[in-house]
Amino acid sequence: MTATKALNGFTPSRRYSAGANTLQTRNYRIASGAGSNIFTGDLVHLNLGTVSVIGAVDGSEVPIGVFMGCYFEADGVPTFSKHWPAATSASNAYAIVCDDPQATFELQADTSCTVGDIMQTNFEVTAGAGSTFTGRSGMGLDVASRTSGTAALVRIIDFVDTPGNDIDVSAERAFPICEVQLIQHQLTRVSSGNPT
Repeated sequence: MTATKALNGFTPSRRYSAGANTLQTRNYRIASGAGSNIFTGDLVHLNLGTVSVIGAVDGSEVPIGVFMGCYFEADGVPTFSKHWPAATSASNAYAIVCDDPQATFELQADTSCTVGDIMQTNFEVTAGAGSTFTGRSGMGLDVASRTSGTAALVRIIDFVDTPGNDIDVSAERAFPICEVQLIQHQLTRVSSGNPT
């Protein structure tokens, strides 16, 4: 139920131009010993050619996409993981990132928002603590950051049509689950001339 705040990051939903979840992922390098945990559902960016979690949730760091897990070899043991454990000394470390600029994601808001926000305003992200047990992110939509500017990270394109998430019912819109797009990622890909 969305009467409960349970921020768990970005969950792939679909491609904006298609009905099915046909999202693309790509592998990006993770630096051995990278000092921060990265959780499934975290926004990530490139820093000197390697992936790291978005540290500034105010749009100043442009995301390449959403972390979906990783692969690395530690002490010769190949490992697939739902999160990157901070300071892991590893070789062949790769993040699996959903980097499709047409991707949409489900993301819970940290307080109520309205239908007036659909395709009208942009938002930053709140960076809650992830879980090393489940591997899930703690990121959510920061409603207080509502802006008409394009420097923010995400835009609500709809509310998820699922039981318990009716935006017209006050108890259910307390912490609605929104369908969002990463606007900075999309703007960067388009302006740099990369294919969309």
